[in-house]
Amino acid sequence: MPWRKGNKLKVVREAEAEGRTADIYREIKSALGVPHVNVVFQAYAVYPEFLARFWEACRPLVATQEFFDLAERIGAEAYTRMHNYFAVPDLCSGVAREGLSADARQDLTSIAELFHYNNPLLLLLVSAQMQAFETSVGRSGQATQPADPPVFSGTPALIEEDEAAPAIRRIYDDIKRTFGLPIVNTDYRAFARWPDFLETYWPVLKNIAQSPVYQESQQGIHESAWNLARELPVPFDLSASKLIDDGMDDDHVSDVFRITELFVHVLSGLVLNVAVAKIGLEGGTQRTQPASIEVRPEQAA
Repeated sequence: MPWRKGNKLKVVREAEAEGRTADIYREIKSALGVPHVNVVFQAYAVYPEFLARFWEACRPLVATQEFFDLAERIGAEAYTRMHNYFAVPDLCSGVAREGLSADARQDLTSIAELFHYNNPLLLLLVSAQMQAFETSVGRSGQATQPADPPVFSGTPALIEEDEAAPAIRRIYDDIKRTFGLPIVNTDYRAFARWPDFLETYWPVLKNIAQSPVYQESQQGIHESAWNLARELPVPFDLSASKLIDDGMDDDHVSDVFRITELFVHVLSGLVLNVAVAKIGLEGGTQRTQPASIEVRPEQAA
């Protein structure tokens, strides 16, 4: 059944991909320099004709360094907002009494860096697609530089919902309730490899996410991504009318519109959420922190 609000999101996992979809998955990982295929592409793959058209529109864009530079601006804004607006504790010292081992901390930091890099790329793409349903975005005739993205190796080990221990499954359910998600994002499933960390990180993040300042920050990230999509160095043109004219079913176009709308919202928050993990793994916003997270008074005014 196609995704509808309130239902579980249907996806095509990497292990399930075949034919052209599998080829596109490999091209995505190579072009973005990441070791995994994000959920947004897996959701699009339920409609393979759209995934193929979408990736065809993306390829000239992700071949430019300017695209990656624009996405980096989104990530930097998210980090700055979370660092300046909230007191984030040292998440490692809060994990059990003995804390995290050096190796575990390094692995977690690498995972956080991966998603801090990857999520802004995805947000920029879906923001472009959301606008492109109606009209082309981006600029023509711009001089561009060949892309030189970082390369992340080592596919994150994910703890799937149906495989998670009861305590982690309860956190997954709470994440979905709190953010109104039909699925647990890859980021949280990767963090769940270290259950003690996720059990420490989630209450911190949940408290932050319930603040009005967080809601304002999410809206700010959404607007930044929306505006930066208009600065893309090559035109991004994939309208709903063009998809229908090319033979895509009207209902399927409506489905991918809703999926895109969902991920514009989800990723606008997720870039902030991963920034919290990154800051906490770096030692927090201060060297000594209280157990609870408070919005800084000067930012709440």
